Amino acid sequence: MLLNETGVLDGSHYYFFTPSETIKKYYYHLICCGHYYCNADYEIKRDYFPYFLLVYIRNGELHVNYQDKSVTAKKGDILLLDCREPHHYYGTDGLEFIYIHFEGPNSHELCSYILKQHGFFFQNKRNIEIGKKLYQMVYTYYHDQEMSISESTCLIYSMINSLTIKPEKQEDEVSPVDEAIHFIKANIERQITLQEIANYVKLSPFYFSHMFKIETGYAPIEFATKNRIDTAKTLLKTTTCSIADIAYQVGYSSSSGFINIFYKKVGFTPTEFRNLSI
Repeated sequence: MLLNETGVLDGSHYYFFTPSETIKKYYYHLICCGHYYCNADYEIKRDYFPYFLLVYIRNGELHVNYQDKSVTAKKGDILLLDCREPHHYYGTDGLEFIYIHFEGPNSHELCSYILKQHGFFFQNKRNIEIGKKLYQMVYTYYHDQEMSISESTCLIYSMINSLTIKPEKQEDEVSPVDEAIHFIKANIERQITLQEIANYVKLSPFYFSHMFKIETGYAPIEFATKNRIDTAKTLLKTTTCSIADIAYQVGYSSSSGFINIFYKKVGFTPTEFRNLSI
């Protein structure tokens, strides 16, 4: 397939899609996808394009200017760009990459969150799995086959979420976040402060809070509250302890305070939750 695009070489291919209104409303979906071989003449510079871009580099280098940062993506690297923001990228001789432009319900919120928490440039061992999924998707259409909307939705969503999975640790490696979670759970019976947790893992409160939220999706004290509520749910369903006793066990000095926070988080009072059929 010969593409009428500067710097894109013979052997490259791409495919366009026109989603129905139902697909637009309910599913993550492709706008276009492709596999490019490029030379140093390849360049894209835009102020706005209404979709997200996911790129996996198979060979060569792609230089990217985005969000006031400049990076060089190489073999095995992944880029996630919100093309509604100004973006500029250009290749070198020998560049090869697979990409998709996509959108879907909540995609802007999800991808904006990922970009804020993790950035747009990803270098980790899991990238190869995302690269395989992108290859699978593009080559389904290369072979004139169709992919069901449920299958393509699952692939897109799983690839995007895989970007946020932290690298696997060695068996004897314990991260500060793991240590903090252990500390929070071990001290469930009392109210602990951010400073206490940060001191325990020997980090500044600001840096620790940022790290903790990136890895868990929760602020440290928010996670502590979640842990108390989750434990309280189990106690309500598996014991005959009074509400006051459960409140005390999960770190609340008064049953009224416990009842209020439980209702706010769960939508039921503790007694109502206890009586629910699960």
